Amino acid sequence: MIASVVAEMQEALRQLLLQHPKAGTIWVGFSGGLDSTALLWLASQIVPDTHPSSRLHALHINHNLQADSSDWVEQCRSVAAQLNVEFQSVSVSPQSASEEDARDARYAVFEQSLERGDLLLLGHHQNDQAETFLMRLFRGAGVQGLSAMAPSRPLAQGTIVRPLLTHTRTQLEAVASESGLKWIDDPSNSQTTYLRNWIRAVLAAQLSQRWSDWSEKLATTAQSCADAAQLNAELAQLDAGGTFQNPLAVNPELLRGNGLDLRLNNLVFYWLRAQNLPPASRNQLEDLITQLKTSTTGCWQIAGSNVHWYQQQLWASRPVELQHKLELVLQEGAQQLCSGELVSSIASRGLPPGLKVLLRPRQEGDIVKLPGGTQSVKKFMNANKIPPWLRDSWPLLEVEGEIISVVGYWSSETWLVEGGLALNWRC
Repeated sequence: MIASVVAEMQEALRQLLLQHPKAGTIWVGFSGGLDSTALLWLASQIVPDTHPSSRLHALHINHNLQADSSDWVEQCRSVAAQLNVEFQSVSVSPQSASEEDARDARYAVFEQSLERGDLLLLGHHQNDQAETFLMRLFRGAGVQGLSAMAPSRPLAQGTIVRPLLTHTRTQLEAVASESGLKWIDDPSNSQTTYLRNWIRAVLAAQLSQRWSDWSEKLATTAQSCADAAQLNAELAQLDAGGTFQNPLAVNPELLRGNGLDLRLNNLVFYWLRAQNLPPASRNQLEDLITQLKTSTTGCWQIAGSNVHWYQQQLWASRPVELQHKLELVLQEGAQQLCSGELVSSIASRGLPPGLKVLLRPRQEGDIVKLPGGTQSVKKFMNANKIPPWLRDSWPLLEVEGEIISVVGYWSSETWLVEGGLALNWRC
């Protein structure tokens, strides 16, 4: 029995690792508890075979939340040495003892540690998956949230891999016992003030009396939700025209109703996620959708940023914050300036490469010289529908007191040359 379980886990890990043949360092998030101890043992058996040139590295995060935390560091170091695995411990100071703050501190270290192509193996198992599903269910999550934990996902420059999601805690106990290794029992796991611990200690016992395989069933449901969420994301991408651009031009058909309200809701939800601006609640998303259908303009605060509705486009606000004059030389490529990026590319006609210019925001009395005569920059921006919240800081190029370009919208004909530079601005 144990031998077959071990073989199954080893094969699951092997198959996931083979999907990442060029991994430089394979990290194992190693708390010293049952899950990560079993995973580290499995990795020590499999990684030398699948990735002989990669480094296997146990990464322990000391949250400094328990009196015995320094002793746990030494126990983890001892286990890693026993398995002939490199070991590193990083000390952190979470803002509080809450699960969320501890997780934030832990993941900050993970992000800093992972280099391009690295893998981070985590020991989450089927019971963890079911508990995560319940926690999100109680918070009113949709199918995206109820997908719970993905078997793999990007993190910083690397990838998180969870090879044990189809195996139970009981199976891991058998594997860890078979390996002869000791693990740490964190006393905070018994504190039912934490929601996950309450689910594990109280609710799980009740569920097990009625359904012995409840964790397997909920893990299966989480996977079904993940499948549905993937289909929703693909539909949203189709409705977005192929990519979640910023700004996003919303198809007028979606705004007219015609039974397409759910499609519009789905599009906006996934576009916000693509901008790293998840809505705070379903009510916030519904309010935004209502405004899109009934108003021509709008602005919302979402996740600390502004989302604007203007000219049937959604903008995730990235303030330019261009407040000072900058002297620069025009050249092909991207130049990071203030909080924006000046992008220059070769065009049939454009501004001369090597031209020295002054890049600055709009000032009172600024004008541009158009073929039909002069026009104030203010009127030009209004006529060209530059979003109002960007007009005061949108970059202009000046040479010898003359404005020769409103970046991304216009450049003076008298300054254009064959094979010159076309300019754009990325906020």
